Amino acid sequence: MLDYILLNFLFILVGALSYFAFGLYKNKHSKLIIGVLSGVSVVFCMSFPFTVFPGYIYDLRIIPFLVALIYGGYGAGGLVAVTLLLYRFYLGGSGFIVTTLSYVPIFILVLVFLKLRKEGKQNILFGMLFSLLSALIVSVWSTIQLQHDIDHHEIFFVYYCVILTVCSWITFFFIETMRDNIHMRDEIYRSEKLSVLGELAATIAHEIRNPITVSKGFLQLLKSRTQNETDLKYSILALEEIDRAEAIISEYLMYAKPQAEKVEKIDVKAHLSNVISITEPYVTSKGHIVDSQLEDLYVYGDSKKLTQVMINLIKNAAEAIEKNGKITIHAFAQNNYAVIEIMDTGIGMNEEQLQRLGNPFYSTKAKGTGLGLMVSYRIIEALGGTIRVQSKQGMGTKFSVLIPLQDEAKQ
Repeated sequence: MLDYILLNFLFILVGALSYFAFGLYKNKHSKLIIGVLSGVSVVFCMSFPFTVFPGYIYDLRIIPFLVALIYGGYGAGGLVAVTLLLYRFYLGGSGFIVTTLSYVPIFILVLVFLKLRKEGKQNILFGMLFSLLSALIVSVWSTIQLQHDIDHHEIFFVYYCVILTVCSWITFFFIETMRDNIHMRDEIYRSEKLSVLGELAATIAHEIRNPITVSKGFLQLLKSRTQNETDLKYSILALEEIDRAEAIISEYLMYAKPQAEKVEKIDVKAHLSNVISITEPYVTSKGHIVDSQLEDLYVYGDSKKLTQVMINLIKNAAEAIEKNGKITIHAFAQNNYAVIEIMDTGIGMNEEQLQRLGNPFYSTKAKGTGLGLMVSYRIIEALGGTIRVQSKQGMGTKFSVLIPLQDEAKQ
């Protein structure tokens, strides 16, 4: 029995490992790929079942089925469900009825609770919970349909629950660990790239500012000594253009390597209310409405820079909505962080766009530069926080800004 359990488990892990090892998660059809890989794992698991007791022939098909639902969504889960039922029908026997009666309610229940689950470690708990539930449903229908001996059935149920729980925990833990590692690697790569950009910008600015400063000094000297009105006019014009060049250099430096100039205690509710009043005319001019629910929160940071981030995110949300949309802004405390959520009912983004979000010179807008969102990421990182993005095409986008609360920021 043990060798077939391990073989089933190997089929599941090979599918998950292939998805990450070959970079299939980067593909724009990544969810379909999850469905295909999980479907293949299901077929192999069903082809090599294990026997707990004579007459009790089962496998680990529920695990890749749940993987497809949790990580691939309705489409991937539906593909695996159809594959599972068709292959079970092909194998024949009365077990097809038990399979149908067991997996259809599981599929429906998972779809109902899918919206309640959160990303991260809760996926592990979610997978284990439904693995146990499936073991219970399968055992009940097996007893009713196949009329197994009750004494043997109780022992089988314990065995089956333990096997499914352990295997599902290892599978989902492996997947979450791989996802965390990839996310961490991408963050390190992005931080290094932005750091290099900042150093390059500082070097260029230093080299350019030196001759500009000298030129500005001589022009000011000429301006103070000239008596000719035409020369004076040209001197003033040249000085204005030099001032503009210095402003452009300073702005580029701010985008490349933003620094908190004045750290102070910020009333998040009052701050966001002010930002909303500033941006609301722009939002309403596009035919959208703004709804806000704000709690009393306090953080430490540069108020002007935080204003810059919020205005940028709200304007992006307004521009992502085609017509008559809604922007919802929430502010609340969670796990020692002030969480600011900005949600829109816009066009949304696909996985590829989400992965590139915040990179220099990448924008989903036709005339965008990507610098505004890049500096938003950098400012929040400088405050010890992070920005998380959730989006689905056609369903809108949610930006979650997490900043340590006042007491945590002091530490």
